[in-house]
Amino acid sequence: MDFPAFFGERKMSTSIDGEADVVAGEEPEYEEKLDEQPKSILMAMIRQLKTGMDLSRVTLPTFILEPRSFLEKCSDFMAHGRLIQDISATTDPLERFLTVIRWYLCGWHFKPPGVKKPYNPILGEVFHCKWDYGDGGTTYYLAEQVSHHPPISAFHFVNRKAGWVLNAAINPKSKFLGNSAASIMDGQASLHILPLGETYTFNFPSYYVRGLLIGVMRMEIAGDVQISCKETGFQWTATFTNRGYFKGENNSVSGKVTRIGSKDTICKIDGRWDRVIKITDKKTGSTNVFLDVEAEKQKSFMPLNVDPEDKQKYFESRRVWSQVTRGLKTQNLDYATEHKTKLEDGQVWRARCSHSSLADVQASVRARRRGTSAAKGGRRRRGSHAHEHRRFTTYNPNDPEEEKFGAQLKALADSGELAVGSELMATLKGSST
Repeated sequence: MDFPAFFGERKMSTSIDGEADVVAGEEPEYEEKLDEQPKSILMAMIRQLKTGMDLSRVTLPTFILEPRSFLEKCSDFMAHGRLIQDISATTDPLERFLTVIRWYLCGWHFKPPGVKKPYNPILGEVFHCKWDYGDGGTTYYLAEQVSHHPPISAFHFVNRKAGWVLNAAINPKSKFLGNSAASIMDGQASLHILPLGETYTFNFPSYYVRGLLIGVMRMEIAGDVQISCKETGFQWTATFTNRGYFKGENNSVSGKVTRIGSKDTICKIDGRWDRVIKITDKKTGSTNVFLDVEAEKQKSFMPLNVDPEDKQKYFESRRVWSQVTRGLKTQNLDYATEHKTKLEDGQVWRARCSHSSLADVQASVRARRRGTSAAKGGRRRRGSHAHEHRRFTTYNPNDPEEEKFGAQLKALADSGELAVGSELMATLKGSST
């Protein structure tokens, strides 16, 4: 088959949103050299750690924070959502599968300069936004922090008109490894193409900060990933890697597409996820450009649409972290640290910790798909009713209820009655006044 190539050299500096620091069209620096004061703070913290130690309960210094929540960061996956807008109209199963891979690989290049991590969401925190594609419909994103310890984030992307739904649950597990720290992205996502009855399941690579003690600090993405679709019979196994002592290149990915259960390679996909990735047809030996990141920034990038902070509810990400963000952006780290501590150590958050496991969250998603309940004690998780009956049904342009879907989803987010329930939301509201 003829694999598509992308072209274009112009750069565009377009912010994802007016308040965000992630910029399309600029290649960020992945290394950071600390000044003496922040370096001494970091070293003092490291001296208290042991190799293999869980970092989820360790308070990290404010200067390494990216001024947005992890819930918002995960919206980066849909910054190039145009790549999958017409996927249900693609007739060739292999081309559909490659389209999903291309979209997946296009979601990693967004990051601020240096070594930064997003805010750890607090229990009950919600982020929602949308992307309007005109005749292509509207993609909605709704995310919530459903557990504090262990930290679990649940996500829901949907475009009714385009005919797809994406659900995910992620449990980041942070560890100190000596000269590096790792954030293992434990979890799984499922992309459902409703008109075709296809489901694409995939996992995520991990994040590493190298050079904590020796060398220059550097942020890296590494690990094994897989995308599979039982209905098409294809799977993609790949590894994100970086430069070693003697060979290799940073920000690299390499993998192959096979039939599920087969070792015979259909095509190989490798390159740099922040620059150019190529595809090689095993049968013909021909190699083409599979993904040109700079070209895609021109072609498929779209900024998210999020409510202004003063229009958000008290539990929405940007409002929750507004004072911390203000401190970071004005370089008043004492102010940022003060408000970060209030959020993380406040009695409301400690008293209301969730005891859900990642398996509980994933089982709940599956149960809602079946129309049953998998919540603890047999009780349905709150908030699923607003879109339960339309998540896995195909789009019907003649149904007047379709036009209400976006409003229903926003009303669900605004209600504060998602997985953690209205009792917690009432407590949080009282604490914010």
